[in-house]
Amino acid sequence: MANAMPEYGGTVLRPGASGPDIALVQRWLGGLNVDGRYGTSTETAVRRFQREQGLKIDGHVGRDTWDALYRAWADKNGEGEIWPGVTMRRGSWGATVKSAQQKLKTLVPELTTDGRYGASTREAVLAWQVVHDLKPDGMLGRATWNSLYGVTTRKA
Repeated sequence: MANAMPEYGGTVLRPGASGPDIALVQRWLGGLNVDGRYGTSTETAVRRFQREQGLKIDGHVGRDTWDALYRAWADKNGEGEIWPGVTMRRGSWGATVKSAQQKLKTLVPELTTDGRYGASTREAVLAWQVVHDLKPDGMLGRATWNSLYGVTTRKA
């Protein structure tokens, strides 16, 4: 079974960035508006977290901060991947997209797990939605995420 912690995507998250990985970090930090945009409030919260955890204080989320954020969240809420809080669609990218692609491979084994939400990921999401009686819009929102993770967790 795969590790419950979302795999670090390899790209340092910093002010000005946007996407589902930023939204996930915002959820892990708590108390922030989850909008998927790395603005001043996210940077301030990351710096505070880094200070509290004895990490390098740079306001960026690299591997060490990513792992520490997840561990702190999991200590309070239990292990497992959570919906990042923003709908993923074509053009989205990052660790959360890669994680979803890995889950979608149960239905579409030929899907590439590259962390990029392109046409093939959209088609795999559509297939998942049709099979699981969800609104077939090709986007990975909360209902599709919960179905994807709930079904594959029960099979594991």
